[in-house]
Amino acid sequence: MTDIDLLEDVAPASNELGAMTDMAQRMYDLQNEIAQLEETLKSKKQDLTKLAENDIPDLMQELNMKKFTLINGSEISIEDFLSASVPSQGAIDRAKELDQKAELKVRQQQCFNWLRANDGGHLIKSNVEVQFGREEDEKCNEFAKELDDKKLFYKRAIGVHSGSLKTYLNKRIEAGKDVDHELFRIYSGRKANIRRK
Repeated sequence: MTDIDLLEDVAPASNELGAMTDMAQRMYDLQNEIAQLEETLKSKKQDLTKLAENDIPDLMQELNMKKFTLINGSEISIEDFLSASVPSQGAIDRAKELDQKAELKVRQQQCFNWLRANDGGHLIKSNVEVQFGREEDEKCNEFAKELDDKKLFYKRAIGVHSGSLKTYLNKRIEAGKDVDHELFRIYSGRKANIRRK
């Protein structure tokens, strides 16, 4: 066997290289196409938000309309909305910078303190989770049996359900009670909704 024979055995055929080139180019093109589509989608979502939260509610208010029916039977109505948040443990864990983690943790605790001081402590849910390391199966099994015997389930997490928080804060606002808008990052407004027929 000669050196040339060895090279022929390991070197891909030109049609295989052509196929590889075609696939790599297709992958490159698809990545670019997806990036463009994501940018277009982002822009369309911004346009939709502007129409739904600004343009249509403003015009309907100007025209003194609460509802509007399209030719196809779909109905557009304006509803008030409120969004608010308490930093979740997941958001704190995902924060990349230590300063950001600390800031979110402090804000979370401030939200909890505010809720407890304003008859909203019932919204705070606590859970306990226990983790065991590798090769600690026996300890885990013993602990699980002990919990089972006591009819206890542990998984530690503390947080506030966003829907419950919005309902609670909205009721307080409607009742004219004090709410810390900045602490809960409250964003409210009017929004057009389409009920399709």
